[in-house]
Amino acid sequence: MTKKRLRLLAVVLLGFVAILFWLARSPNEPTYQNRPLHAWLEDLKNWDGDTNAAAYIAFREMGTNAIPSLLHVLESGDPRINRIIMKINQKQSLVRLPFGRPWDYSMAATWALYAMGTNAKPALPALAQMLLRTNNLICSATVLAGIGADAIPVLLTALTNQNDRIRHAAISGMGWTRSDFDILVPALAARLQETNRLVCCAAAISLGHLHAKPEIAVPALTNAYSNADTLARSSILMSLGQFEGQAKAAVPTITSALKESSQSVRESAAWAFQQIDPEGAASAGVR
Repeated sequence: MTKKRLRLLAVVLLGFVAILFWLARSPNEPTYQNRPLHAWLEDLKNWDGDTNAAAYIAFREMGTNAIPSLLHVLESGDPRINRIIMKINQKQSLVRLPFGRPWDYSMAATWALYAMGTNAKPALPALAQMLLRTNNLICSATVLAGIGADAIPVLLTALTNQNDRIRHAAISGMGWTRSDFDILVPALAARLQETNRLVCCAAAISLGHLHAKPEIAVPALTNAYSNADTLARSSILMSLGQFEGQAKAAVPTITSALKESSQSVRESAAWAFQQIDPEGAASAGVR
């Protein structure tokens, strides 16, 4: 075996030892059903939105004792061990060590705090700082949206921030709100006029994800379509489709979009038409 291969094997073995050490750490961290917090976080890495998932319920029931540990994950940008393992994986192809995707851990902590809902309120000051003062934008905004009414002022303040990334994060997070649609839907609708295309797209996507207040959202999306670029038009059409039968007023705009030169716009229009008016789409030969 060559020296280079021996060194590589040593690095891999070191990585495995680090993983075992990490998994055995923190005996004092919060537990639920005799499982430690980090084990539940592992289960949330691939959360698919199912609020009945065992890990989601675990954090909903775990209580505020879990907040400091979860905030530490977000504030530290994932455990250092994950970043080390990622670098080891990047330097060799002999074996793929687990836990080498550090961003997954941040998202797991995000969903854990989101699952707590209003119980995550003690984290509000730290989350507000993260949204307005750090690079951990989307995660903090999503948790703020989950907290509810007490966090709305922070999100609305972020909507007027001069930093495009902060506005984009706040808008993306607002798509995960559970209440206060009377306030948030008009605020998102107003962001459809953004000159920054990514911010505009985020507003459209969040409105579709919420599919709330169609009497406000559908006209706003439809009116924004004509001045939008190709990317934003596709986002608007997809969002309209999520309102299904409540967006029938947008069908003329959608049928017009079927004739556009952009394939992505035509495909989005076809999908939206099928969601909003399946019979009409079939009669028009839209597949």
